[in-house]
Amino acid sequence: MADCPGVLHLAQMADGGLARLRVPGGALSAGQARAVADAAEALGSGVVDLTNRANLQIRGLAGDAGAALAARLALAGFVFHGEADRRRNILLDPFSGLDPRESRNLRALARALDAALIHAPWIGRLSPKFSFVLDGGGETQIAGTPSDVVLRATEQGIVVEASGLESPARVEAQALAAALAIAAAAADGGPETRASDVAPQTLRAALEQGGAGQATHASTGRKAPQPRFGAAASGDGTVAVAVPAPVGRLDAGMLRFLADAADAEGRGDVMLAPWSAVVLPGVRPERAPDLLAASEAEGFLPVAVAGRLTVIACAGAPACERAREPAKALGAALLALATAEPDRLPAAPKRVHLSACSKGCAGSAPADLLLLGASDRSGWTVHAGGSPRRPGRAVERLERVGPEAVLARLAD
Repeated sequence: MADCPGVLHLAQMADGGLARLRVPGGALSAGQARAVADAAEALGSGVVDLTNRANLQIRGLAGDAGAALAARLALAGFVFHGEADRRRNILLDPFSGLDPRESRNLRALARALDAALIHAPWIGRLSPKFSFVLDGGGETQIAGTPSDVVLRATEQGIVVEASGLESPARVEAQALAAALAIAAAAADGGPETRASDVAPQTLRAALEQGGAGQATHASTGRKAPQPRFGAAASGDGTVAVAVPAPVGRLDAGMLRFLADAADAEGRGDVMLAPWSAVVLPGVRPERAPDLLAASEAEGFLPVAVAGRLTVIACAGAPACERAREPAKALGAALLALATAEPDRLPAAPKRVHLSACSKGCAGSAPADLLLLGASDRSGWTVHAGGSPRRPGRAVERLERVGPEAVLARLAD
């Protein structure tokens, strides 16, 4: 079975134990953000990573720190339920309930799905990689994120999609029943089974369970999610401010800054975004520029840089024993150089992926420029338009590379 970490079940990495704190719907109170910062500092290295599923990873823990970490976080309102702790992979648009363009706020449905998974009798057999994405029809188009089950709001209701099939549901209860039936069918197939492995006839029956409509072939051509940075109008006179985190990495001080800003400038909560950002809702529009300026002083990226240059990077060396190259450090240096010398930024938005091995932990989407390392030798192969698992033909081989060279290749 895939060894995906949770809080009680740590993954052992070269830099210590790794805990993945699942935050269904990506919503944290300011107090919970502070609790994560305190726990990361007291029990780990103080390093916290945002994942591409809008969860948090706490690094540098002792191998037996899971119970102590869970006890600390439980005091802040986090809950952990045995095997469900590693199987609650629910991604929600961080602007859900904030985007005036969305068809429906699915935040309550995300909470209901999380509660149902916790109590599902089959949850221990479900693949830890099985995932759900909920899209209210807003601007971010989060439904473009590859997932086992997609729940997508329309003006008529909610469409449930899985493995090339879709079924309409009139009400949220029907959509929830269909999503759970798909997961249950996958769990019946064994701990490695994903929605794409379920027999078509079984999948159709699951989609139609609970009163949803007839299953048909899903529409194709889904667009990739559209990251949003900076201030976005919420429709209630406030703005939601998306603060970009360089290569998805936070330290305890950055988390505390977000918590303090949420209390002082917003409504006391934060939303984690799967594109290396944290959204602060409820900010007065006139306060957004000062908030973003203060965030830069804390180590967050300028919005102008984040909008032109996306850098995806795995942990790399020395944090990962499979890695020879320092992917995360190179990504941070790349963004630091672009911030200090914005003339080096590409003319049009570009995406760079730094993966220290072919596993591609940080994501699977194609990048304009992919630098791919290997576990058995140093150096990088350079690819254009590829992803770690499908890199395509190598353009060149580099034994060493610095941030200047990467930015120069983006300008080619």
